[in-house]
Amino acid sequence: MVGRQIALFSEKNELLAGQGQQQKSVTGKVTDSSGAPLPGVTVVVKGTANGIITDADGNYSLANVPADATLVFSFVGMKSQEIPVGGKISINVKMEEETVGIEEVVAIGYGTQKKVNLSGAVFAVKGDILENRPITNLGQGLQGVIPSLQITQGSYAPGQGAIFNIRGYTSLNGGSPLILVDGVVEDPNLLNPDDVESVSVLKDAASSAIYGARAAYGVMLITTKKGKKEQRPTLNVSSSYTATTATNIPEYANSMQYITYMNTASVNAGGSNYFDQRLIDNATKYYNDPTNNLPVYYDPAIDTDGKYKYCGNTNWTKELYKSGALKQINTNLSGGTEKTRYYISYGYMDQGGFLMSYDDQYQRHNINVFLDTDVLKWLSVSTRAKYTYSYEDHPSGGSNGKSGITEYSGELKDDLRPLMPVKHPDGNFAGQGSFTNPLAVGAQGGHDQRKVNDIWLTGNIDIHPIKDLNLKADFTFNPYSWNKERTSQLFYEYWAMPGKSNIYPHSNPNSVALENKNNYYRAINVYMDYSKSFGKNNFKLLVGYNQEEKNEKWYYAKRENLIDNDLPAINRAIGEDYVDGSITSWATEGIFTRFNYDYAGKYLLEVNGRYDGSSKFPKNDRYAFFPSLSGAWRISEESFWLSLKPIVADAKLRGSYGSLGNQNVSGNFPYISNYSINSSTGYMLGGILPVSVASGALVSPSFTWEKVNQWNFGADLSFLKNQLNTSIDVYSRNTIGMLTTGQPLPAVLGTNVPSENAANLKTYGWESVITWRDKIKDLSYNITFNISDAQSEITKFDNPTGDLSSYYVGKKIGEIWGYEAKGLFQTQEEIDNHASQTKLYAGTWNPGDVKYVDLNNDKEISWGKNTLTDHGDQRVIGNNTPRYQYGLQANALWKGFDINIFFQGTAKCDMWTGDKRFFGISKKYDVPMKATLDYWTEDNKGAYLPRPYINGGHGNWQVSTHYLQNGAYVRLKQITLGYTLPEMWSKKAAMSKARIYFTGQNLLTLTKLNELYDPENTNLMAYPVPKSYSFGINLTF
Repeated sequence: MVGRQIALFSEKNELLAGQGQQQKSVTGKVTDSSGAPLPGVTVVVKGTANGIITDADGNYSLANVPADATLVFSFVGMKSQEIPVGGKISINVKMEEETVGIEEVVAIGYGTQKKVNLSGAVFAVKGDILENRPITNLGQGLQGVIPSLQITQGSYAPGQGAIFNIRGYTSLNGGSPLILVDGVVEDPNLLNPDDVESVSVLKDAASSAIYGARAAYGVMLITTKKGKKEQRPTLNVSSSYTATTATNIPEYANSMQYITYMNTASVNAGGSNYFDQRLIDNATKYYNDPTNNLPVYYDPAIDTDGKYKYCGNTNWTKELYKSGALKQINTNLSGGTEKTRYYISYGYMDQGGFLMSYDDQYQRHNINVFLDTDVLKWLSVSTRAKYTYSYEDHPSGGSNGKSGITEYSGELKDDLRPLMPVKHPDGNFAGQGSFTNPLAVGAQGGHDQRKVNDIWLTGNIDIHPIKDLNLKADFTFNPYSWNKERTSQLFYEYWAMPGKSNIYPHSNPNSVALENKNNYYRAINVYMDYSKSFGKNNFKLLVGYNQEEKNEKWYYAKRENLIDNDLPAINRAIGEDYVDGSITSWATEGIFTRFNYDYAGKYLLEVNGRYDGSSKFPKNDRYAFFPSLSGAWRISEESFWLSLKPIVADAKLRGSYGSLGNQNVSGNFPYISNYSINSSTGYMLGGILPVSVASGALVSPSFTWEKVNQWNFGADLSFLKNQLNTSIDVYSRNTIGMLTTGQPLPAVLGTNVPSENAANLKTYGWESVITWRDKIKDLSYNITFNISDAQSEITKFDNPTGDLSSYYVGKKIGEIWGYEAKGLFQTQEEIDNHASQTKLYAGTWNPGDVKYVDLNNDKEISWGKNTLTDHGDQRVIGNNTPRYQYGLQANALWKGFDINIFFQGTAKCDMWTGDKRFFGISKKYDVPMKATLDYWTEDNKGAYLPRPYINGGHGNWQVSTHYLQNGAYVRLKQITLGYTLPEMWSKKAAMSKARIYFTGQNLLTLTKLNELYDPENTNLMAYPVPKSYSFGINLTF
């Protein structure tokens, strides 16, 4: 390793170097395209380690250079150049900027292709987009990077994975992209992002058709690192430490605000003050002087139930959450000889959570080994072995559903009173009756521990029997095991009466549940490709066979009344037991082909086809053929374009159309009517509880594939010698024959209506990306902006009445129906003169309630029949589908310093978040958040929120324009500052490169959304979205 250049050599070259050839010194100067001196360029004798770096003036002098040698000149951001010495003693070189664009090679189905030759909608990024980021899964690193690739996080609890979507809404039955890692279907959430070499996204049907049944909604091709031939062993080590906090945790009202709010809400509902004067007096004392007063009070003569009464002022937001930490270490060794290449890596991460009550965590170990060798000139073999072990530990929730706390949830409960302290004066946890203490639940309720062992073994063989013909085959075997141990524990509520306690009403019996999944996946690919050229006519043919099979086993066992909570084993419990399990499988097979033709690289044609079969459909409807066609015209290669070349260096128009099938249906055998077994009939026969068997539901005899037809038109343009590159695509995707409830059947039949292929959906949209690259003296930089938009609409659905609560023809996915509202009533006279709102709420309407608009002028606000033809005063007021999703990334490099800034956001998204947390409370046990305190009173008539009621919304919670939220946002997703040490420094430590960096994630968010919510997470009981600060180091030896 010399400078930024990896020196390639072989034993043959070393022998030649030592055979007494005539050697001399070569000098020269290296400049950039503008003629300015270029310091730091690596100059090396090809095939040796003999090299040097140009000085500050771009000059170099290299000794011991054989007369017949070749010099390699390389520099980051520049095209490498190889120049034969030819006996010369002076060689000057002008370097040109690297242009990542039309000549870039990207992964496609069962092969690779130059971007310039693509006729479908394919977008690729390199793995360096994932570097130096404190991400725990691949999805976090790709969010906002690739247009029309939408990535959401199912949960932000430690270890939870990302959810991927390509080009918007898919089907009423769901659908997600096919994700392959080195050609094999894998879970990307278990992959080590540091192992990723590149990611290609195949978006249109023409690009995806070759993968058939599982690729109806796009394909992601992830290619991992493999090492290079004739590369000296290179060791990379990286380590980082990340401190994490929550981006947004709203606060509860304090004790005084809470008392005032509840008393007001109670009076508004026609009652008296909710809290008595005794509590108010004690709470006021503690609020004003917490040092000399207790957060509880108790008088045995008055409080005959023996329980403490609470009067504290707990800031639960601070008590529930803490800072977390993420530790990551990655190391890899790569290299190769003339015939062999290898890559070996190990990755470790330890992610700690935010919960104060429980040390929730996720750990993962990744081992990856790749070896490829040329056995003969016409035969090469390779193997890859990957092992992933993960362990996660969360609180089980430990209590029944009334607590609202689960293993992956947050802890911002809706009934968490500020009056309740964390603990009683005696040190025991507070919490009584309906008032669940999340800290007690987390600390005492039990654990939920999960372990995953995931092994992937793949063998490949590549045969080149004759010129232009390649025969390939691979086999993959994946044993996967998932184990879960969940315990629940009884815990107590403690009373003021000495020695008195009671089992906490919402805790579950002591129990242990063991759950196990064992899956076995096998895949075979056998294919050949043949290419031939005749003059300017270029042909390539690919034909192959694919087969997949997966067997799944699941077991579950639970037993209650553990003898000892510290030894959670089934045989150490004596109570009720519960046992369940299942065995299932599925399989697919397909024959695929692809034909490529181009004339002089100018006119491009591609035809794909796949005959696919899936075990998820009946025998007679199991197989189907899915074709696609795409073409492109490189208009910039025409003679009439020559005068435009200095401005528009490359221009390509492309279009495609294709058909695919969607096998994403419920269950593996949905065409079979299954019997159900019930051991809880409730009847005793002969002193025993009998088991009953019931016949299954009806199934449709015409049950078959959902068809997905898609067209795509796009253009790729490169301007100013490829400094400016852009592409734009428009598309339409029609999902035909979606499985949904069929025609109604007579009620006397006594069973559910079977599903039929009876609904259609259209998704349409566009996407664009633009990149600018430039270099100004020592400063190299690039800026990339991408944006995409998609909408979906029902085009067929059996809803003869036009019921708005169901789908209907013309309905856009995400539609929000509601009322138009004009603020709040201010006087009784205004109410009396307004259209009647008693259809929405039959009780009394008061000043401070929401004023809805009478759109149909019938003097009455109502929803009519809630149908398309009679929807009363409702109208479509918004749509919660995210629109105009975008990402902006900027990178710069200057004299060893580098910076990366990445923004991601959504320009339009309507949200209806109008639940009780938004408005305040819905019942007497709820607690308002601080953000809900701007409510209407006689002294606050300009309030945002309506007058509160202790017993519900009183008609104020109708979906309306007044409280519709704007969910648009822009977020600083990442900023990284790095510095690469001068090579002379790193060499002294026996390193070829050393870099340190700082990264911040989710540091800034701009949004008009209500302060209660994070734009990426509007569920207050969900785990908070993290923001992070990371410091790391990268070393190369």
